[in-house]
Amino acid sequence: MITDLQKKSAQAIVTAFETGSLQGDYGKVVFHSSDPGGLTYGKTQTTIYSGNLYLLIKAYVEQPNADYADELRPYLKGLKDQDSRLNRDRTLRSILQEAGDDPIMQATQDEFFDRVYWAPTVKSAEYIGIQTALGYSVVYDGRIHGSWHMIRDRTIKNYGQLSSLGEQTWITRYIQTRKSWLGNHSNSLLRLTVYRMDTFNELINAGNWALALPFHVRGLRVDAAALSPNVSISAELAPDRLLKVETPYLRGEDVRQVQLALIKAGFSVETDSVYGPGTAEVVKQWQAQQGLTPDGIVGSATRSALGIDDETPDTSNPALSNPTPPPSSNILKLTNPLMRGNEVRQLQEALRNAGIRVGTDGVFGPDTERAVKEFQLNRGMTADGIVGPATTRALKL
Repeated sequence: MITDLQKKSAQAIVTAFETGSLQGDYGKVVFHSSDPGGLTYGKTQTTIYSGNLYLLIKAYVEQPNADYADELRPYLKGLKDQDSRLNRDRTLRSILQEAGDDPIMQATQDEFFDRVYWAPTVKSAEYIGIQTALGYSVVYDGRIHGSWHMIRDRTIKNYGQLSSLGEQTWITRYIQTRKSWLGNHSNSLLRLTVYRMDTFNELINAGNWALALPFHVRGLRVDAAALSPNVSISAELAPDRLLKVETPYLRGEDVRQVQLALIKAGFSVETDSVYGPGTAEVVKQWQAQQGLTPDGIVGSATRSALGIDDETPDTSNPALSNPTPPPSSNILKLTNPLMRGNEVRQLQEALRNAGIRVGTDGVFGPDTERAVKEFQLNRGMTADGIVGPATTRALKL
């Protein structure tokens, strides 16, 4: 396990990527029309379309003596519904910027982002066997910037497991894989972020796997003085979807995994892959037992606490232990039974990175087919919902 100072160093690297400073900006509000995350806010630039911006503001307005609670409370419904009109709401932007100076907002962000981003990073690092501080920072960057799991799995597929290669070789290969993915991405904003991998390569070339101080990141000196405040970080691109009661109900393999984890924890719930009021109530009971906010919403923190973020697939679940293969290695489409597995999940993540809203449950159902058709239509392709060679190339898969 890395030290607290190494943790702050690992986080500071990603803060520099996201904000241009080592300590971030609690009141920073950004919106780019081509960013699939939508409006982003805070020290870690969390996004409206991930659902985490709603959870952050909800946590803040519930704090006693929060200076801007009354001003932000009316926006909660729109944030929860991920209302795209809020992306350009100047009044909301102004309130968020001013709220960044409130010590209660700063404390809320520190606690929230540490729980939502760093805790899952630790689980991901431990799961794969990473031990160095630089390795932790690479995982942290992947979880915050987006698509950690996809690039992790691609690295394993192309080069092998970390346990076979050794940590330093595996991390180097992961960075190589991620740099290629970023540099060839269809989203021009993502192509500009290859510098992140260049920075990690500089630290590797210097042999600074322990993140020994001082070192430099994009012209910034990282030393003990610069790390004296707590640092938490950054911006999501393709996170797992937020599970909550909606109309119509959310359905998919990600819901089933929550239900299976609840059963494993000793709770009684039907494993129907439908996130209805019954499942939400059991989630609330489990959250209360764990000392989490009992809101019935499954985000990154709840997933991590349930132990479903990086677990080996449950062999009792045929959808994961025996994914339905496509009829050929190059074609994904709507079939009966539905196609399931990592190939489908990577497709869904690629669609989200292209700005198409779709769940990342690893199941090629009607919603994924709709998303593929939308992507194909946007690119002037035949909108048949079938992912063949042409669509695969267009998605950079």
